[in-house]
Amino acid sequence: MTSTAPGLASGLAERAMHAARAHRAADPDGFHRRHDDPDRWNRWARRARVARTIAAALQVGVDRVLVTDDPHREYRTRTGPVPGDLITITDPSTGRLWRFIPDFTTPGDGWLLLGRCPGCEAEVPITRVALLADLGEYLDRDHDIHVADEARDESLHEPGCAFGLPTVGD
Repeated sequence: MTSTAPGLASGLAERAMHAARAHRAADPDGFHRRHDDPDRWNRWARRARVARTIAAALQVGVDRVLVTDDPHREYRTRTGPVPGDLITITDPSTGRLWRFIPDFTTPGDGWLLLGRCPGCEAEVPITRVALLADLGEYLDRDHDIHVADEARDESLHEPGCAFGLPTVGD
């Protein structure tokens, strides 16, 4: 897969138009209505903070990070549940897409890398990442792989998948 995204050497206008197109393509309604009310704007601003934080941690340009609503996860707020964040990072050199969700079990900023279950091919959290070295450790096959406990959540897997374990109380 080749990347058609402009590089950091591109001008601000070109990078801005690319970013707008990427957001429009990923979430047309959310992007066009982001200024409609304070709650929508607050969600948009939060997504921008998430994008800046993970971009810095993984040493990629923020224009390579897209934060959208996660169709599978939500979290509670004072005003009710809101969709969780699905973070997609496009590798600038290979065009590969990396997907993450927030890791709310960490005391600081952390994310769970999403990958395919070896048993059923469902997308599940596979490892914790707080900085680039964590991703490198996971990718380095010379070491033991520490799979995130969340990957064992039976509700994330296809029925009968041996990789998912029943949750406590089932």
